[in-house]
Amino acid sequence: MGDAVVEVLAGKVAIVTGAGRGVGRGVALALARAGAAVAVLEVDALTGARTVDEITAFGGRACAQVCDVKDPADCAAGVAATVEAFGGLDVLVNNAQQVRPFVRFEQATDADMTACWESGPLASFRLMQLAHPHFRARGGGVVVNFGSGAGTEGMPGFAAYAAAKEATRGLTKVAAREWGRDNIRVNVLCPYAASEHWHSLSEEEQAGRLRSVPLRRMGDPEADVGGVVVFLASDAGSYVTGQTIMVDGGTAGFR
Repeated sequence: MGDAVVEVLAGKVAIVTGAGRGVGRGVALALARAGAAVAVLEVDALTGARTVDEITAFGGRACAQVCDVKDPADCAAGVAATVEAFGGLDVLVNNAQQVRPFVRFEQATDADMTACWESGPLASFRLMQLAHPHFRARGGGVVVNFGSGAGTEGMPGFAAYAAAKEATRGLTKVAAREWGRDNIRVNVLCPYAASEHWHSLSEEEQAGRLRSVPLRRMGDPEADVGGVVVFLASDAGSYVTGQTIMVDGGTAGFR
């Protein structure tokens, strides 16, 4: 994306969890380029600060808050710090999610399930509750949660992760129906994009993955995934809620 800040989200304040790298970083950059002030909630202080530096370098507004989304106190502190820094909250992007690499169903452990649950749907649930009064104070708000084709398609080797992502989709649909009267819109994105894991793959492995993508390219975290988040957070997305949006180059159902 270009360096100019396009003010379609001027005056908006957004939180993005896990925004120190990968998809979260791309979403944070996209929101900031669209004019939103962005709070980067990241467990890794170094990568969180780096994302903030990138945003301020092109004239955007951002702050970093060290936050382990599995810790209720950290979640509360992150929302409070955002409101203190920028005066309110309009957009919550629940991107952070712990995942264990491929493990067969019978080898998955209670610890795997607990880690995925606490970092995904439980963290999203807590942050949504914390954000709700601030959304109402602003006359509405937007939540973007993250699902995955691992859940919608039932990807082998990812039982705990898939279960967590489907639980997040369930939370999203309930919140969208209950909070619509408050002008709070809640949606899920299921992306297939160039995460940190993608960049660790060999060229041969990347080529193999791309053969399953009808568009024959990997999604860009900022332009492709971040662009859809900006749409949902803007007036252009004002009649979209309760939806699962596949941002995967047509991959769903073709793996």
